Amino acid sequence: MDRRYDPEDLRGTLRPWLRDHVMPFWLSRIEDRDGFLEALDSEGRPVRSERRHVLVQARLTYVFSHAALLSPEPRYAEAAAHGYAFLTRACRAPDGGWYRAVTSAGAPADATRDFYDQAFVLFALAWYARASGERAPLDLAEATWAFLETRLSDPRHGGFVEEYLPGGEPKLPRRQNPHMHLLEATLALHAATRKGVWLDRAAALVDLFDRRLFDRGTGTLIEFLTEDLIPVAGPAGLWREPGHHFEWVWLLHDFHRHAGRPDALAVADRLYDFAVRHGLETDVGKPGGVFDGVNRDGSLAADAKTFWPQTEYIKACVARAEDHRDPQAWSRVEDHMRVLAAHYLRPDGASWHNQIARDGTSLQALTPARVLYHFFLAMAEVDRVSSRP
Repeated sequence: MDRRYDPEDLRGTLRPWLRDHVMPFWLSRIEDRDGFLEALDSEGRPVRSERRHVLVQARLTYVFSHAALLSPEPRYAEAAAHGYAFLTRACRAPDGGWYRAVTSAGAPADATRDFYDQAFVLFALAWYARASGERAPLDLAEATWAFLETRLSDPRHGGFVEEYLPGGEPKLPRRQNPHMHLLEATLALHAATRKGVWLDRAAALVDLFDRRLFDRGTGTLIEFLTEDLIPVAGPAGLWREPGHHFEWVWLLHDFHRHAGRPDALAVADRLYDFAVRHGLETDVGKPGGVFDGVNRDGSLAADAKTFWPQTEYIKACVARAEDHRDPQAWSRVEDHMRVLAAHYLRPDGASWHNQIARDGTSLQALTPARVLYHFFLAMAEVDRVSSRP
C-alpha cells in the first residue's frame, strides 16, 4: 500500500490511503486493553503511560466512529465501541460530567470536570450514536448537557466557565476554545438526532461568539477573556491564533448548512480574510504553512507551524469551495495537501511532525494521538468533497 496520497489525484488516492494505511497504522499502535494510548514516538512506536486523558479518549472514539461510517471493515466499529466502553465505564463521574483523567486501570486520576473535555465527550457521543445506531449515547449527551447547565454555565456573563471541581477556585482566564468545540458538538448532535433543541443550543453559542468572542474592529477571534468575558489585558488579550480562525470558519459554514444563517457566512469571511492575510507563510524560501500565532494588528507573534492549524486551514478552504464563496479555495486545498506531504508526514506516511520551525526543522519528537482528530476530520472533508461527481 502506498504510504502517501497523490496530491495531484486526491479523488483516486486519498480514501484508499486513509482506509488502508493511515487508520490501520494508528489502530494497531494505540488500541490498548483499557482505552487508547496517547502518543507515538518519532519512529511510530506507541508511548505507554499510566494515565488516560478523557480528551484523548473522546477524540479517538470520535475518529473510529467516523471511520466506521466510511468503511465497512468491522475493526473500526469495534475500536469505536472499545473507546465508548472505556469512557462510560471509567471516565464518567458519579456526580455528573466526565473526569479529566483516569488511570489505565480506570481509577480517577484527576477529578476535575474540564469544560473543553466535556465538549469533546459530547462530540464523541454524537458520532458513536451515528456509527452504532444505539440510543444510550444520546441519553448520555443529554445528561452531560444537564451537567454543563448545572455546574458550568454562567448565567450572569454568558457561556460556560472553565472547569468544575468541588471546593475548587474559579479558573481564569476564560477561553473561546471550549465554546468553539461545544458548538461543534451541538451541531454533531443535531446531525445525529435532528432535534431542534441541539440546533437551538448551537445558535446560542453562535450568538455568544457574535457578542463576546468576535472582535468586530479587526475581524478577529479573541482567545482569552476575563470572568465577565472581555479581553484580558496585556499580550494574551492581543494574541490571535490563525488555526482557530480557520476552525471557526468551517464551523460557521456548517452552522449555516444546519440553520440557514447567511449572516454566519459573512462573519466567517472576515475571520478567513484576516487569517489568510496575516497567518500564512509568504516567504517562498520557507515551507508553506499556518503560523501558530499573530497579534491583533496582524504582526507575527509565533512563527512555528504546528500541525493541527494546517488541517483547519484545509477544512476552511473545503467549506469555502463547497459553498461557492471562493473560486480559489479548492486550489488552496490542493496546495496545502502538498505542504502536508512534503513537510509534515513522516516516512511511515501516517504520523507527522507535530510542530516545525519556520525553516522546516522538526521541533517535537512525539506525535500526539489527540491530533488524529484534526487530521482525520480534515482528510474526511477533503475526501467527501473531492469524491463528488
